[in-house]
Amino acid sequence: MLNDEQREKERISDHKDPRVQKNGKGNHSGLEATVMVSQLGLAVAIPIVLGALAGRWLDGKFGTGMIFFLILLCLGIAGGLTGAYHQITAIVRGKK
Repeated sequence: MLNDEQREKERISDHKDPRVQKNGKGNHSGLEATVMVSQLGLAVAIPIVLGALAGRWLDGKFGTGMIFFLILLCLGIAGGLTGAYHQITAIVRGKK
């Protein structure tokens, strides 16, 4: 005879939730994928925006036209792409 706790565990393990897809490597929900894409987008966008803003501020401070803006924008793009690469490789390694 099963007690209530064991019955509940069986019910949960047998439950087929259509929002959870099995891909052979564990359960991944749509929410999990959304979080990963959001993290990736922020990893690219934040360094670019910060570089552009800092460059614009420095150009205004020193009156240098767009020199600092362009330099820090390029560094922000490089940093964002590097961060995205590291995140993608960590995700791929975690799925193996």
